[in-house]
Amino acid sequence: MVKNEESWRLLDFETPDPKMNLAVSEAIFRCKRAGLSPNTLYLWRTADPIILFYSGSKHEILAKSVREQTVELLRTQAVAGDSFFCDSGNINFSVAVDTRLLEPRIEGEYRPLLSEYEFLLDGFAAGIRRLGVEVKAETDSIYTTAGQEIATAQPAWLSDVLLLQGTVYVNSVVGNLKLAFKRALTTLSTELKRNILPDEVTDIVVQGFENKMEATFERKGLTDTEQKLFAKLYDTKYGTDRWHVEGKAPFLSLTGETLVVLYVANPPTSKCRQLIEMVNEAVSSLMDEVKVVVWRRGLGAKQHPIEAMPPVIIPLSKANILPAVIINGEVKFALEVPLESDLGEAIHHPDKFPDILGLLHKRRT
Repeated sequence: MVKNEESWRLLDFETPDPKMNLAVSEAIFRCKRAGLSPNTLYLWRTADPIILFYSGSKHEILAKSVREQTVELLRTQAVAGDSFFCDSGNINFSVAVDTRLLEPRIEGEYRPLLSEYEFLLDGFAAGIRRLGVEVKAETDSIYTTAGQEIATAQPAWLSDVLLLQGTVYVNSVVGNLKLAFKRALTTLSTELKRNILPDEVTDIVVQGFENKMEATFERKGLTDTEQKLFAKLYDTKYGTDRWHVEGKAPFLSLTGETLVVLYVANPPTSKCRQLIEMVNEAVSSLMDEVKVVVWRRGLGAKQHPIEAMPPVIIPLSKANILPAVIINGEVKFALEVPLESDLGEAIHHPDKFPDILGLLHKRRT
């Protein structure tokens, strides 16, 4: 566990693969929520042009930009914010922070969520001002005095932990920015009227952010846990078209283990107790790879403060389908206790066992 909740790390990790960078960002986010990582600033670059979007922002992207240039659309974990374009002229950032650290530092009227976004973006704005460009941080982006967007971000949350992912347009190809979005966008090079490269800006951006946080960041690499988790997230999520195109990915445990959720009655019936006993026995030799969580009907999300409740529990509850075995977010078995051999096979090869939720609903109607 991380002892000093106010410590900050400047993550030392480089790869030109933006999908790996997204996996790293989510890994540090999850590990921060688990208390295994410090507050972290991660700056990264991409070699090829990409557009980062979340499910609610894809409509902003002009189709013409995708047709007329080689731009890959990559989905983030975010829940708000605008899509943004990245090329080798951007500095991209990911901030994973316990927001309880930020609230005492926020001046003026406190607006839940929005104040945190604005506060963190003002850390990047401070670095931009050091370069001689007057800007103002708002809740979604950083703007010049002329109202042009020079940086933007997207947030994601796990309880009190915030992941803010975004970009600063340093020397981006302005024509590509205008081709991708209708928004008024600019770059540092445009505002300074000279060619400036991301490498010239990075240290200044970090210093501005350090001053905002009133901390000195320690440059460190990924922990062993983060390394393992980022590899898992890359293999199962960010390295797949299923995530970027369909928005689907395994519902893993917080730290990346295969998540076996048992949805049972409260109090558990004899069948529910039999299921719990059988599953715990079946996975006893797999505890480093598998995490079992029992969710009791009617006790709500707070019964497990760390692990998020799989969304599929809501339709199961409404349809009175229990007990049920949910593996990585999909219903694999329900109403009866499965064979231990089938359970083991479903854990090791989940794709061999389809999600049966739709079939169960049809039987109930």
